[in-house]
Amino acid sequence: MTAEVEMIFSLLLVGLASGVFTGLLLALISTGFNMSLGVSRVVNFQHGGMILWAMYASFFFWNATHLNPYVVLLIAVPASFAVGYALYRLLIVRSLKTPEDSQILFSIGLLIAFQYSAQFFFSTDAHSVSSDSLHGSLVLGPVVLQYGQIVAGAIALVVLLALHVMLARSDLGRFLHACAQNPVGARVSGLNVEHLSATAMGLAAVCAAISGVALSTLAPVIPERAFEYAILAVVVSVFGGMGSMTGSIVGGLVVGIIVSTCQAFGYGAVAQAIVYALVFVIFLVRPTGLMGGRA
Repeated sequence: MTAEVEMIFSLLLVGLASGVFTGLLLALISTGFNMSLGVSRVVNFQHGGMILWAMYASFFFWNATHLNPYVVLLIAVPASFAVGYALYRLLIVRSLKTPEDSQILFSIGLLIAFQYSAQFFFSTDAHSVSSDSLHGSLVLGPVVLQYGQIVAGAIALVVLLALHVMLARSDLGRFLHACAQNPVGARVSGLNVEHLSATAMGLAAVCAAISGVALSTLAPVIPERAFEYAILAVVVSVFGGMGSMTGSIVGGLVVGIIVSTCQAFGYGAVAQAIVYALVFVIFLVRPTGLMGGRA
């Protein structure tokens, strides 16, 4: 191979390897969004706000203790579940009695509230988590992966596998599937649909919290992240298939690889444009997404 071909091949390997780890994190973000959509029937734009607050929790925990930021998950996971559950029970369930456009506006309003409350309390300054335990990189030939990226992707993979096992093997998973497929039938059969919908929202918040802590080790924490990750959740979900966990994983991996490959070749500025264009094409050709209709 010529030197130019070798360089192109090396950059493709870098984009592929980095894209897989990025894609797993995007898949986790989208899974939380899709879980609330599929079970609770909620277009969960506030998902981005939950991610943002988890990022701030990670930063302030690390800044105060200088421990590995992932330790904060011991607090953030149960706390986020409680917030998500309470948010559905106290606020969101009331919005479901309104027209769909009002429900979407309500969700966007919650997203704005999350973002601007963070801006009010923490200012617009950028904060970064710089844990010594996540420094360094793994070199595999031409591929260089940061330890922080590897850990974030590995944690996302473990959480996705745990969610899959829970949904496929447990009674709770079967109950959630029943609510997603036929809430009226689930209620007639004796299931507490409101409780299960709130539980799904709590699990979505847990996905947001874990994603937020992982993202805080990879990117600066600023209030604008709320809208950024809310849009990413929607894009990946539409790409893979709304309401489908399989679609979230496929969509996350494809989007992650596209973005990372563009960045490896020095075209990071056009990566989002390429992703949005592909989503538009898929929406025209297959409105249900790549894996739409699959669990």
